[in-house]
Amino acid sequence: MHSKIDLDKLFNPRSIAFIGASENPFKWGFIIVLNILKGQFRGTLYPVNPNMTSLLGIPCYPSVKAVPGSVDLAVITTPAKTVPAIIDECGEKGVANVVVISSDFSETGPEGARLEKDLVNRARRYNMHIVGPNTMGLYSAGPRLNALMPPVAPLDGGLSMFSQSGNVGVQMLCWGNNKGLGFEKFVSSGNEADLTCGDYLAYFGDDEATKVVLAYMEGINPESNLLDVARGVCRRKPVLIFKGGRTDTGGKAAASHSGAMAVSSRLLRAAFRQAGIIEIEDSQGLMDAAKAFSTYPVPQGNRVGILTRGGGWGVITADICEEQGLVVPPLPDELMQRFNKILPPFWSHGNPVDMAANILLEPFMECMEILAEWDGVDSVIALGGSIQGVFDFDAKVEGTKELKETVVLAREVAREYTTQHDVVLDHTKDLVDRTGKPVITVTLGDYDGFKSDLRDHGVVSYATPERAVRALKRMVDYRRFLDSPVEL
Repeated sequence: MHSKIDLDKLFNPRSIAFIGASENPFKWGFIIVLNILKGQFRGTLYPVNPNMTSLLGIPCYPSVKAVPGSVDLAVITTPAKTVPAIIDECGEKGVANVVVISSDFSETGPEGARLEKDLVNRARRYNMHIVGPNTMGLYSAGPRLNALMPPVAPLDGGLSMFSQSGNVGVQMLCWGNNKGLGFEKFVSSGNEADLTCGDYLAYFGDDEATKVVLAYMEGINPESNLLDVARGVCRRKPVLIFKGGRTDTGGKAAASHSGAMAVSSRLLRAAFRQAGIIEIEDSQGLMDAAKAFSTYPVPQGNRVGILTRGGGWGVITADICEEQGLVVPPLPDELMQRFNKILPPFWSHGNPVDMAANILLEPFMECMEILAEWDGVDSVIALGGSIQGVFDFDAKVEGTKELKETVVLAREVAREYTTQHDVVLDHTKDLVDRTGKPVITVTLGDYDGFKSDLRDHGVVSYATPERAVRALKRMVDYRRFLDSPVEL
């Protein structure tokens, strides 16, 4: 049984010593310092380099021992062979945590592994913990700490993530910016010589600001406490993991860049499921699921109401639902009568509710409300409710004067019509709040839901029904876990 490690000074440091600070704009010792300053870190930053007196207008110190105040966190970017001695200096200074950006450790072979083990042994003498080595850094919204290698500035939000690949993890932060998904904390775990995924999961599980935990993993040590920790955390909040290294080839690649230990994907998948971890099949799916879990309540069951303007998309969505184990129940007579008063006589008279190409917004919102309030479904997928991106306002038309004037008038009417997009989104969010059910919209356009759909309206949108159904299926899987007996 592993005890929890207090990582508060790691993710909420009051002071940072940056060892390996540099004036060279192409070195990490400059780039990461710049990111910390641009992010407006709320604590004190102490650049350390014996050959410099200042960096970017901040006093620079010859060693961590020369830093005048106490140090909660040290970030190291110097060559691997210099790191052991620096670990000793940090320990003597009383530093609680060290982030070793430097590479050339266990990911390179036996000699690097021996050097890495030496780091850990030294750190343990001082009760100090190490992130990495071979890490791309960390991010924490509370202290406005952006100690990342790439110049990405994450949005603030309730997601926290640990990633065994810094590259993949940072890409998720970038995608989060594009999709309106905000992060509370992020750490690139690197080689996990000391702190492991299990330690980060335990911390995120207790962190009240973290609402959903994301992870990218390539391997797991057989002695890891990750699954034991997950059994407790998953009862309190969703844990979504995208697993790399699922094949022999991928496993070998993982070992070469992060030193990850390959484990049978089949066995690990079963263990994930038993612990309550939601395994995601691909990188885009991780972001899609994160959007749903961080925004909507978890549905009470697997019954889905489908609303569509055209029959074909309804058929496709119903197929995907059944293939994913979701149920599309038939409509009761009472609901049929209510839809009959809104829709033309040739509507589908069933679930999916096909509006028979009715493009007006008011009937769409009424039908969506009827479905969401029906106690026969646990969630709703609404296709084609958004009309953003449908009209081409810039296309030129050749022809008679009357034709051109008519087209101009039609464009103005269409432009005015699209301004009602916000009305539909607000109505959708109101339905979610009133019914406690996810109401997922599918744009069926050339965009993956505007960033403002999520940030300004709290509405989850996807570009295709396939992505909507898969995200919903993950939520249903999590509900099934929450409803299962607690293992003692």
